[in-house]
Amino acid sequence: MSDNKDRATDYRFKLLYAIAMIQIVGGHCQDGALDLFYEWIPYMGTHLAILIFASGYFYKSSSEDEPLKFLWKKVKRLLIPLYIWNLVYGLLVMGLKHFGFSIGEDLSLKNLLLAPLYDGHQFGFNLAGWFVVPLFMAEAAYMFYRKLLNKLNLHLPETVVFLPPLIVGIAGLQLANMGYNKGWWLMLPRFAYFFAFYAMGAYYKRAVERYDRLPNIIYFGLIALIQMGMLFIFHRIPIYVISWCNDFPEGPVVPFITGTLGVAFWLRICRWLEWGLGKDKVVNAIADNSYSIMIHQFMGFMAVKTVYAMFAKYTGHFLDFDMAAYKSDLWYYYTPPQLPYYSLIFYLAAGIALPIGIAAVGKYIKNKIKKDP
Repeated sequence: MSDNKDRATDYRFKLLYAIAMIQIVGGHCQDGALDLFYEWIPYMGTHLAILIFASGYFYKSSSEDEPLKFLWKKVKRLLIPLYIWNLVYGLLVMGLKHFGFSIGEDLSLKNLLLAPLYDGHQFGFNLAGWFVVPLFMAEAAYMFYRKLLNKLNLHLPETVVFLPPLIVGIAGLQLANMGYNKGWWLMLPRFAYFFAFYAMGAYYKRAVERYDRLPNIIYFGLIALIQMGMLFIFHRIPIYVISWCNDFPEGPVVPFITGTLGVAFWLRICRWLEWGLGKDKVVNAIADNSYSIMIHQFMGFMAVKTVYAMFAKYTGHFLDFDMAAYKSDLWYYYTPPQLPYYSLIFYLAAGIALPIGIAAVGKYIKNKIKKDP
């Protein structure tokens, strides 16, 4: 890949973003009937690492020239939409309570202003938006870290530059293992994990990518060897739920090993697929709307459940649909007895398509406002 490619034209990373999105959405709807090498590269331990790594890959040194401008740009792209949608979903939850729904917490200043910072799950339907704050923190921290190195005139090898963020990441997960993963403390291990993988993306582009030329048989053989080693040691391929940072029984280092293996595996797969799928419209739509997919995927799931609910209520079909669970349990996924597993693909498709539609409507309205002030 040439160094002058950016996020809009690097189709290898478009594929990487798309794969991460499919894995994340699938992970939220019982795998979405797409295993994607789940038994060998479990995406519960890798999908966020892939997403953050890809973001770090596109870090630009020019950000350090105007740090306040960089921060404001990130606030506009990440935090302001997060709070706008948090308000929307808070109002939605409040409105749905009049129809018997009990999903989500009450509308309050705490849930509107504070909970998005350290929790993100307050209104249920937008719970996947918890990732926004640690991503913002990681991007800001990495920019200031690089700026500090420049200010001190420290021209260090990139490997040395990468080590402190990695150490921060390991230390953050160790703190989580020590119980510092509740309430406001949860921000710390989340940030640490994001910071390490964001720095890894930048490190890969600056120092590793030019040497990433191992033959495939050796490349995948090494990944398989390390995975088998972990399977031998831990009797499982480790998976983690980074949103809560409460499940690191193998210690604070292993999550970074599993995440790195997932990144390495899918990065090489994307290199293969780039020539055939890199410019595919569906792939690019998923990659270009990753923020919207993260925020709105559960509304896609709810749309599918609502269709089943309407059929059950008005047509006499799907009579085993649990209406009480539909209104009270966000994680209830109805599957018709005829297709108990494969019908999950509908949830996966809706969890991606509906957010893309929401993003398209938002862009249309935004452009309309600009044209007609």
